[in-house]
Order: sequence, then structure tokens, then C-alpha cells
Amino acid sequence: MKWLSHISDAVAYIETHIHERIDLAEVARIARSSPSSFQRMFSFMTDTTVTEYIRRRRMALSAAELVQSDIKVVDLALKYGYESPEAFARAFQSFHGLAPTTARRLGIHNSYPAISFAATVNGGSLTMGAKPIVRIEEHSLGRVVSFAANCRAPEAVAWGLLRDWATANIRDHKARRYVGSAPKGHHPDGEEHHPNEEAVVHEYVAQMFLLEDEGQGDTFLGAEVHDAPEGLFLVGDVAMNELNDDGTIDVGSSMMRAYGVMSECLREMGGWEFALDERPFFEEHIFSDDWFAGDGELAGFKLWLPIRRAA
Repeated sequence: MKWLSHISDAVAYIETHIHERIDLAEVARIARSSPSSFQRMFSFMTDTTVTEYIRRRRMALSAAELVQSDIKVVDLALKYGYESPEAFARAFQSFHGLAPTTARRLGIHNSYPAISFAATVNGGSLTMGAKPIVRIEEHSLGRVVSFAANCRAPEAVAWGLLRDWATANIRDHKARRYVGSAPKGHHPDGEEHHPNEEAVVHEYVAQMFLLEDEGQGDTFLGAEVHDAPEGLFLVGDVAMNELNDDGTIDVGSSMMRAYGVMSECLREMGGWEFALDERPFFEEHIFSDDWFAGDGELAGFKLWLPIRRAA
């Protein structure tokens, strides 16, 4: 698993130079990646950014040194790259919940161990520590309510229709599972995705999985009922950290980056191949309370890629 080895080398470099100004371009070079690709891969696998990881490691190490030695706070602040003792104290308080002097007096602080990239294949999933990087899911005989739109940027329209229906008709809408897809693709004319592209007219369908008896008829509480996605899927998180020039999230580029990581994972698991020639992929949306209230971002985003046993 070469990409894990390369990222491990990059993390080892960070640990060795934790007291210095760390050049992220050099970290990416050690990982044999571009700076942007490395940061996306790192976020996908760890649920945090490289800069945030460095900050947490410095806070954890500085606290351990504070408690275990008689170093002055001003010297500790300079050692870990802070311009003043006051800036260091604010960061320390935010991370540990204690002022540096209190942590030293009580001898307590939060820990944040160095990340270890050891991945294992366990049945139908590839995990790193306790975190599943990807997993295989099988779906059959499910039913969903569907809301479709066919226009420019139809995703917002379809999800808006589903949200309005869900909040008006069911109490447990926050606990349900939601997927969406573009039956003919997000780019029906065959062009490839590129950042900052203009919205094109295409079809998009937003769906909510139904429970047991809810899907027996053709409609449920006024919404059309259809068969849910079926078959085997490789499911993995998408880090929504690709941005357009105007600062909005570039969903397409974020999914493309996740697809690259998931492709590598599928190869490592062995015995599987993508079935994108047979079935479409789906996007699972995990919604926040604020999103259901009409003003908020997604709480999470997953990609469902159809797979089959390799011949």
C-alpha cells in the first residue's frame, strides 16, 4: 500500500520538525504528491487538515513539556512558534480547557498522539485504526420517495423539494438516509468536470429511504415511491474541501478526489472492480439540523460507487 507508506513518511517528517516552521510543500514532496492533493488525501483519511494536525500536536507536546519540566511559558511559546506568551496561552486554553499555569499546577492536560497510518482489510471494508476508509454495502428490495428536477443546477431544486416534504410530513426526518443521483450524469453531453464551470441543464433525483411498510404503495404521504438503489456499492466519505474561486464548495472536484482515493482502496482490497458501466453512482447526503431549517451546510457527504466481483 505505497500511498500509505508515503503519507507515513510525510508525518514522520512533521514530527521531526515539529518545533520548526513546517513547509507544507516539502511535506507533500515527501508524500510524493502535490500540496493540494496531499492535503485532500490527509483530510479524507484523518478527518482533519494538515495544519490543524500540526497545531494539535504542538499543543499536546507543549503541554507535556510544561508539566514535566520547569521551562518558562514565554520560552515554551517561542519554542512552539507563537509570537507571544499571550497568543500561546489563548491557544493552550482553547485546546486543553485550562490555562498553562493551571495545567502545570494540576499536572493534567489533553493528549493528541501522532497519527499512525496502518490500514487493514476486514471483510468488506478497509479501515485505518478504528476509522473505516471505505466499506462495501449491499442494498436490495428497498424503497424510496423521489423528487426530481431537470434544469440548471437541479440538485438544489430536488433537495429543496424533498426537504419541504420531509419537514412537513414526517417527524423523524433527521434520522433517515438520503441519496441523490443524476441518472444521465451531471454532464449529459459528455464533457468532463472542471472547477468554476457553469451549471448545465441535467436531471437530478433526490431520494429518502423508507421504512418497512411505508413503501408498499405507489405514493407515501403524497410523494412518489420508487425502488431504492440496488446492488453492491463501495461507500466512502467525501471531504468537501474543494472550492471554487468565489469560495463556494466545488462538489464535483471534491467527489473526483474521493473517487481517486476509493479507487486505490478498492485495488488494495482485491477481488473487486467498479461497475459504472452497469449502474450509476449515488451521493449520500447527511443533513444537519440547520439544513432542515433552511439555512445550513451538509453535516456529511458520502459517495456510493457500484462494484462487482472481478472476473
